[in-house]
Parts: sequence; C-alpha cells; structure tokens
Amino acid sequence: MTNHDEQTGQKKRDLSRPILLAVLVFLLAANVAGYVVYKARLDEAMAAVAQVSDEAQPAVAAPPAAATEADPALASYRIVNAHDHLYMQKHLDKYFAAADRLGIVRTVFVASSDFTMKGAGNDPRKGNAWNTREILTCERAHPDKIVTYCTLHPDDENKVELLRQYMAEGAHGLKLYTGHSNFYDRPLDDESMIPAYQFCEENNYPICWHVNLSQPNYMNQFIQVMAKFPKLKMIIPHFGVTFYRPGGEAWKKFWQLVDQYPGIYTDCSWGTRNILVHGLEVVTANVPTFREAFIKYQDRILWGTDMVVTGNAEKTEAWIESVLRACREMLEKDVYYFWMAADGCAHAYAGNKNPYGRLRGLALDPEVLRKIYETNYDAFAALKVGS
Repeated sequence: MTNHDEQTGQKKRDLSRPILLAVLVFLLAANVAGYVVYKARLDEAMAAVAQVSDEAQPAVAAPPAAATEADPALASYRIVNAHDHLYMQKHLDKYFAAADRLGIVRTVFVASSDFTMKGAGNDPRKGNAWNTREILTCERAHPDKIVTYCTLHPDDENKVELLRQYMAEGAHGLKLYTGHSNFYDRPLDDESMIPAYQFCEENNYPICWHVNLSQPNYMNQFIQVMAKFPKLKMIIPHFGVTFYRPGGEAWKKFWQLVDQYPGIYTDCSWGTRNILVHGLEVVTANVPTFREAFIKYQDRILWGTDMVVTGNAEKTEAWIESVLRACREMLEKDVYYFWMAADGCAHAYAGNKNPYGRLRGLALDPEVLRKIYETNYDAFAALKVGS
C-alpha cells in the first residue's frame, strides 16, 4: 500500500469516528427520552393511584369476581341503553340484574345473525329471523324494559313484506349491518336494498345502521342513500366508526351529515372488547375534542353499550356490570379505572401502556347527561322527519 493510500484510509477512519459517536449519542438520548416519557406516565399513574380510596381501588387486568353493592349515585338516572344485542331469553336475568344496579330501565336489543351471536365462521345470512323473534318474545314478557329492532340480510327475498310482518309483530325498527366489513358484499345503495329504505322512510321506521364512514367507499355510498331518502330516521352507531381519528376528515364529514339530516342520530357505544378499550383510550387522549362534540350534539347522541349478551362463560353478571359501569363513567367522571384497559389483560390496547387501566372521562354536566341517558331516545322514537 502506498503512503497516499494509507493517508486516505486514515482520513476516512478519522471522519467515521465522530459520525459513529454522534449516532451512539443519538440512540442513547432517544432511549433516555423514551424512558423519561414512560417514567413520567408511570409516576402520574402511581400518583393517581395513591389518591384512590380503599373503596375505589384501581383496575387490575382481570374481570371482577362478583357484582357490587347497589350504588345510589348510579341509580340517579333512568337510562335507556339504545344499542345492545341479546342471544336468548335465558340470558336476560344476568343482564337485568346488572342493568338495575346501573340505573338502566330500558334497552334496545337489535337482532343479529349467527355471525354476531356465535362468532366468526358462522353465516351472516342465518339466524336473523330466529333472533328477531327471540327478542320479540322477550319484549312481550318485559314490554317496559325491552325495545326490539328486527334485522334482515340483503339476500332475503320480499324484504318489504318481511318488514311489514316484523312491524305487525311489534318490532320498533330495523338493524342493518351492511356497512360493516364483515357483512359488506354489495354497495349500500344497491338496487336490492332500495325497497327497504323506501319502506322505512314512508313508514317513519327507524334504522340502526352500522356504517363505517371512515371508509371512503362506504361514506360515498351512504351519501347516495341519504340523497335518495333524506327523510330516513336512523341511528349511526359509534360515531360512524370515525372515532379512531377524532378531528380527522371522516369525523368532520360525519358531523356534517348530522347537521344536514335531522333524522340522523348516533350512539356512544364502541363494539367488541378490544374496540371498547381502544375507544376509551382514544377518548382519554382526546378529551377536549369528544367533550366539544358531546356538548354541541347533546340532543343527537344516545347512550349504548353494544356488548352482545350471550351465554359466553366470561360474560357473568359482574362482567356485564363492569362494562355498563365503564360506559357510564366515561361520560360522568374525570378519571376512572377499567380492568380491560389494564396492562396484562388480553383486551388492553397494545399501543398505549396503561399499568392500572386508568382512563380519562368527559365529566359532562348533569343536564347533558340527562338528555343522552333519558330523553334523547324517546325524542328520536317520536321524531317525524320533515313533518
């Protein structure tokens, strides 16, 4: 090797050392910064835990072992649960027992297919009529406590005749799943569904319609339906599934639709266990945005849980109560704890470390809560759009 080559090699080594040192310093600083952020969050959670009384211990990542004693404060409202599912009549007792302790006096049970009730792998075309009539039977036994929404599948023949029959049997509305990715098999404005929409508009028959408006194709197709049937009366659950990005374009468009169409209401339910926890975590991270929406649209938001009451061994009376309680505390409290959100629970949101299931709520005023809990559903049921 020549002297020139040796000098060139030495210069390269001399240049690489400070670069390598800079990279090491950057990585060390990033790790330290990450630890500082984590430690700050952990210290915050620990400080909050230290302030919690013995009667209100923070959540652990396990379901409650037993139901709690009745809390008079939680019975101060006469709440309508505007969105839930029920598999069989024999599952009602545990739901009623939990609901009574949480001040819930009436529940809208929306009929569902075998896919919802029995899990993935079951046919969404099957079980719809059976579950509709099972809930109608329950309503006849408990007319003051249950409101039935029938359901149908786009493949069903004679949809209008089927709706007339359910209506005559006592169903108060229609549940549609066609805007959900697990059920979507044709456009929302497909000709096969037009007679059903027309029947509902002409008869002031409400639709509880799961439509994921965060998906542009669903949003565009839904807008086409509303353009044809502007007097439809409907509940779009879960803020049209736009809650994952509050303040985003889909979120803004959803509320624009609420402003444009007086028949559109929403509910503040979330969905499956994982989605429930994720939704509560999103609220925790975006309290001002959600609080602003709840206050501005306090006359158009319903309270619901969408937890699916079945014979699943996990879904004990205490489990049901814990979900109902979390869905209330999200609206009523500034800080609350929920076991499903705690690290170690299978349903905890992996994107957010939450050692104690500590969550932030909206702390809404009583007059807003009373509308969402008590009066909005009856106002919706009595609404005649365009009259």
